Amino acid sequence: MKLLIHACCADCLLKMVESITVEANHDSPLQNEIEVYYYNPNIHPRSEYQSRLKAMQLMIGDLKMVVADWKPREWFDEINPPSPDKSGATSLDREALKKGIRCEKCWRLRLEKTAEFAKENGFGAFSSTLLTSEYQNGEMIEKIGKEIGEKVGIEFLVPKNICKHLETKGFYKQIFCGCCYSLMERFEEKFNEK
Repeated sequence: MKLLIHACCADCLLKMVESITVEANHDSPLQNEIEVYYYNPNIHPRSEYQSRLKAMQLMIGDLKMVVADWKPREWFDEINPPSPDKSGATSLDREALKKGIRCEKCWRLRLEKTAEFAKENGFGAFSSTLLTSEYQNGEMIEKIGKEIGEKVGIEFLVPKNICKHLETKGFYKQIFCGCCYSLMERFEEKFNEK
């Protein structure tokens, strides 16, 4: 079965590959041909996006990787669709920018794009490194992934034992989930720790 893995960073990709490999080695039918899909319009600034991509390229080994165009407008429009006021200017919905709400929309956007790409390109299943991240809600991501899989008509693969604590080193590692709001929240956390 060909498997497309949405990946956000090298660290999480290594954890996901480890999870799948361990499972496949325990006589599970997960003998996959794995490809990586790097679709992350949420990652800001562009230098952060490029640093993560470069780390992925250094660590990917024999895996094939598809790098989708970086279009931050897709992400901003998804988490906070512009709504013009009487003057024609758009305004921000502060409620839509709250962590839980924006994260769910972000996960949904990236998983939908991954599922659609997987279906269009003959993959048998898709998954996401978001499941391995300490910054993400794995339970919610699994729920969203399965909903999208049913809608698109492709399996959302969730390893039985997800490796979340694999010691990795030798490449760039981020300190926040990726979006400009999470970066700001991370700085606020650090400031408030003092």
